[in-house]
Amino acid sequence: MPDHITLFCVSGIALDSRGYIYVAHRGDNPLLRFHPDGSFDREIAADVLKKSRADNLMGDKPIPMDLRNWLHYVHVDPWDNVWITDVGRHLIMRFDPAGQLTKTLGVDGVSGCDAEHFYQPTHVCVMPSGEFFVSDGYGNSRVLKFSAEGKRVMEWGSRGTAIGEFHTPHVITSDEDGKLYISDRENDRVLVYDQQGECLAEWPGLHSVDGLDYGPDGFIYAGAGLDGAILRLDKKGQLLDVWAEPGQFGYPHGIAVASDGTIYTAETDCSRVLRSTLVPSH
Repeated sequence: MPDHITLFCVSGIALDSRGYIYVAHRGDNPLLRFHPDGSFDREIAADVLKKSRADNLMGDKPIPMDLRNWLHYVHVDPWDNVWITDVGRHLIMRFDPAGQLTKTLGVDGVSGCDAEHFYQPTHVCVMPSGEFFVSDGYGNSRVLKFSAEGKRVMEWGSRGTAIGEFHTPHVITSDEDGKLYISDRENDRVLVYDQQGECLAEWPGLHSVDGLDYGPDGFIYAGAGLDGAILRLDKKGQLLDVWAEPGQFGYPHGIAVASDGTIYTAETDCSRVLRSTLVPSH
């Protein structure tokens, strides 16, 4: 990378149809694009992204954190638009493939719980129809559905442990049937929903799932941050594999699986991206 760019607390990773790798981190120059071979390509949205202060909302009262770039996740939609969530500014932003800002949702620096405001949103997942879902995770523990034009269609969820409730919905991924797989991180589970907000399944006992991605092999891959592990599950929630060699992963916060099965992890503790390849067992 250029000498002036240093990765810090890498939080999100996504791949586009051309093989470009998008990386969100919390240092300077927070949104970057890399070539498929891992070499640096360009910085994105340097004139739009800016530092702010986020609150730690895990305790009884908010605790202010450092002034920095607070990008949480990056998502690439079917048309190679790049979406980011900024938990410090309470914003959703969309950039076209050329890196130009084309949509902003939320009110900059103002939290809330209505159709125009978010409270530290965590992730965006865009459907082939253009409709998209937002996990408004840290402050509101809800999921919202928007039309392709960005109009709020519906929402569900509040803080709690019951079905239909969340404690920090952290990331959303979807399969070819349109089912939504939502990491309910602080409740140590993944919830499966249809696009009308009906819960189809609960997968309990999945500790600290920060990242989810539906892979091209039809399995769901999860990054379990606190456990330093990558998990692979089938679409019924059966845990198939756990990769957790000591020191192998440094808090895998984000995860993306390429068309060839290569696994990319965005690691906050190690401030890096790790590219892993599955080796066939004998």
